Amino acid sequence: MLTRLKLTAVRDQLDGLLDEAGRQELSLRETLVLLCEREIARKDERRIEMTLKLARFPFVRDLSGFDFSAQPSLGSVPN
Repeated sequence: MLTRLKLTAVRDQLDGLLDEAGRQELSLRETLVLLCEREIARKDERRIEMTLKLARFPFVRDLSGFDFSAQPSLGSVPN
């Protein structure tokens, strides 16, 4: 049923997510929120991956590798 509903993240992680909900003693409502959050996160990740792939960038960079010392004005906050 989860496959038919295209809830693949929940399908793939269901046992672990239910165990986690049990350990945290989550209510049914909280468990459902947990399942939905994981599904949304997975769909967001896949959307970003697909968008980057379609963009055909020669390489992908993020801010973790940015050299702020090369651009001092970005590292300081104006008074």
